[in-house]
Amino acid sequence: MEQTKEFALTLDDRPGTLAKATDALAKAGINIEGYCAVPSGKDGKGTFRVVTSDPATTRKALETAGFAENELNVGPTYSITRNRIAISADDFSKLRESLQEVAPVARRK
Repeated sequence: MEQTKEFALTLDDRPGTLAKATDALAKAGINIEGYCAVPSGKDGKGTFRVVTSDPATTRKALETAGFAENELNVGPTYSITRNRIAISADDFSKLRESLQEVAPVARRK
């Protein structure tokens, strides 16, 4: 099964910053397979998490555009009944941290 990687970037929460990150990926010909953008509400920062199947090119494109990132190896992910998912990762602590950052957004419905 193909393994993907998630890159997590801390961005300034201002117009154009997210566009700069996604533009860097587009110019490198990288397909975004999944993403989450969450403003933090503090210190004018936000988090952009992006999943691609080409981690080496993704890293290079983001670094060239001036972004530093953290990555998480994401393994098989399953959609389960009653709005549940199962996610595997090589670093459970980092996965838990990532999910806790986006969980409040998912619950705002």
